[in-house]
Amino acid sequence: MKRWFMFWKIFLYPMAKLLFPFKIMNKEKYKKYARGQITISNHLSWMDVPYVYYGTKGFKRLLSKTENGGGEFRRAAFRSIGIIFVNRERPELSSMRECLNALKDGQTLAIFPEGTRNKVNRDLQPLHSGAAMFALKGNAAVVPLVIHHKARLFKRNYIAVGDPVKLDDLFGKRLDENVLNEATERFSAAMQKTLDELDKWVENKGYKRSGKRADKKAAAELDKLYKFAEKAAKKEYAESSSRR
Repeated sequence: MKRWFMFWKIFLYPMAKLLFPFKIMNKEKYKKYARGQITISNHLSWMDVPYVYYGTKGFKRLLSKTENGGGEFRRAAFRSIGIIFVNRERPELSSMRECLNALKDGQTLAIFPEGTRNKVNRDLQPLHSGAAMFALKGNAAVVPLVIHHKARLFKRNYIAVGDPVKLDDLFGKRLDENVLNEATERFSAAMQKTLDELDKWVENKGYKRSGKRADKKAAAELDKLYKFAEKAAKKEYAESSSRR
């Protein structure tokens, strides 16, 4: 599965970069967490999936609605690169278990929590609570990964990586409607904040001032913060688990 994913990612990257070029803001914020992570993205066009795949490193398990599976051959092909199909109306226990096992194995789930493409404007649509459920059940880090505008052929697009969403105080709590809504509201706020920052970055042409030296320095500073936050989150989760 992972090999097929990486094969197609490497094979198609030059074509994707040529036809749909993009720049990334704060790519040093994207981290691979030991306990698995979830990326949450806005959804404007079919190209959002390649943007998420190519915009950051590593193997990702994309969540997609069952209807996208199509016929048996198409579904098998998508499954071979790690896509997990989920019935939005009646989530199956097997698909939920597959998502949680992926997080447990330290993999990344790529989720578009709006649930469908936004065909009206760039405003974020209301988010579904599925991403919150997986994050809290899987004790996962959640990283916003937002896209500036709908993809256009040969036109540059922009992607921004936001700060991880803080969920430490919700880990270990009973997953009732209030807890899921609280986590979902935090996701929405984090995505909107990242999108606003991306708008300013594009307006000020920040992509022209990004340099390797500055990126390395920022990455080193963030690495220290992430390690501290990771240690604190694990401690909090262990304590909350022992109290249950």
